[in-house]
Amino acid sequence: MSNGELVGFACYDAIARGFFGPTGVSEASRGQGIGAALLHRTLLAMKNMGYAYAIIGDPGPTRFYIDTVGAIEIPASGKGIYADMLRIPKPAAVT
Repeated sequence: MSNGELVGFACYDAIARGFFGPTGVSEASRGQGIGAALLHRTLLAMKNMGYAYAIIGDPGPTRFYIDTVGAIEIPASGKGIYADMLRIPKPAAVT
């Protein structure tokens, strides 16, 4: 927080267990190291909970994660984490 205003946030386990994110830093506060501090602090919290690694799904600026923590990009399989989770039941047959 700066002057009582939220300037950034970072989450984990919000999308799925072991996933880092979502995260964000206000445009006015970018370039001040806030994103890197949030990333390091959040990954440390995950490590302290017993996680051996974290997955950053759809990271956007991949270069930031590579440069900041040595992240390794894994090519997408084409299916996201929510693929096949929505099931629409078929209408019951009318007799």
